[in-house]
Amino acid sequence: MPGIRHQAVVQVLRDEPQLLVMLLGRLGVRLPSGAVADAADRVLSSTDPDRLKEVIADNVFVFRSPDKQVAVVFEVQTSRPKQDRQLAWPAYLTITRAIHKCDTVLCVIGLSADAVRGSAQLIPTGHPDFSLRPKVTGYGLLPAPGGAAFGAGLTLIKVMTRELDLTTHDARMFTLTSLMTVPDQQRELYTRYIRAVVPPSIRKELNKLMSTVIKDPFMDRLIAKGKAIEAAHLLLQFLDSRFDVPESRRKQIQDCTDAGRIETWFGHALAATDLDQVFAD
Repeated sequence: MPGIRHQAVVQVLRDEPQLLVMLLGRLGVRLPSGAVADAADRVLSSTDPDRLKEVIADNVFVFRSPDKQVAVVFEVQTSRPKQDRQLAWPAYLTITRAIHKCDTVLCVIGLSADAVRGSAQLIPTGHPDFSLRPKVTGYGLLPAPGGAAFGAGLTLIKVMTRELDLTTHDARMFTLTSLMTVPDQQRELYTRYIRAVVPPSIRKELNKLMSTVIKDPFMDRLIAKGKAIEAAHLLLQFLDSRFDVPESRRKQIQDCTDAGRIETWFGHALAATDLDQVFAD
């Protein structure tokens, strides 16, 4: 099951197409002039139920201009890729190229130094003159966050790579201020990702800043005592966007008066692949 750090970066890439263009430019990937990024189906496998193995990339984007298009497969690695990634990545590239009938690039974002080093290794396929070296960015290679254009996305990625140390007051203030530049729903999700990966002591300090200095209405609803109803409503909204929530689970959430328990369920939901994982102890 993908971890929260992995899921957070996958989400940023889907939310912020201008960030994709910047990252690809720094990697030397040429895109069509004036191209606009469209998120494509990341399920690259056949829909045949007899197929034994699904081929699902983290993200696939197609950059289109009036006279050309380029497809980019974006993968996120929290650690050094294992052999299954080395087998899957060439398949992602060639299948995406066949589906979209255009030049295709594989880009990997490593969330640790080991992930970056391992992802940059040449992948021999065994066929003469066909070896794949992914384009790699991430830990130690990203620009400093800041600015309205993609400040929130870069800030979140820096937290997920652990390059942005939230043990200091200044770093926490910088992070929360950066998140204020994006729409409310996006800010809610980014805030939850950050709170889910930091230690309880830092989470407590973030909560204090959000309720006293930043005064974010979203956090006032979530962390104030007795706001379980609002938290349940937000959790259901999030679950409805990902799963078919049965009435029994819906009632379980709505009847819960413990805001802390709902917060735990939301933390599980960020990386869950089915509803049972959300409510696991």
